Amino acid sequence: GAISMQEESPMPRTLTVVATKADGAWYRTWQAYVERHDANLLVTVGVPGSHTLDRERGDWTMKNYIRAHYWFDRPLNLLEVFAPDGTLVQIYVNVGSLPVLDGDRLTFADYELDVSLEGDGPPRLLDEDEFAAAIERYGYSTEFQAYCRAAAQEALALAASWTPGTAPVVPPLPDSRQP
Repeated sequence: GAISMQEESPMPRTLTVVATKADGAWYRTWQAYVERHDANLLVTVGVPGSHTLDRERGDWTMKNYIRAHYWFDRPLNLLEVFAPDGTLVQIYVNVGSLPVLDGDRLTFADYELDVSLEGDGPPRLLDEDEFAAAIERYGYSTEFQAYCRAAAQEALALAASWTPGTAPVVPPLPDSRQP
């Protein structure tokens, strides 16, 4: 689908991120600061203490800073996870739809395959079981499965070559628990 972006419209200081399943039903949502926005990339920062609504695992409170990179032309998003003291904990890449920005809401579909890089280890492909379940549940075609697997290979390469930024320095977010 086409993504329309008005370059002249100011970005909201905060926005709501909504992660959906392949069928469009939301399963997780949270508030984040906007750190950067240009034609192809939106970078957000989630902060410790922020409330996350989660239909799968139950609601929870963020323990770490999470800087998320959402590309408008790539089927993945990358998270830099920092402990409150600024130490990099993890690089995490979600395979999903291209994100859609609508006002102060950013939405993307999660296609279940993920990549994690912790410490000096190589990046690892995660959630093959969730992907297999999604193939059945949402009827992923052979072509779509291949598309997701290609995106996962891109995610592995991206995680391996990624140079993380420094830990974000931002104030706590106001508590907003609306989906």
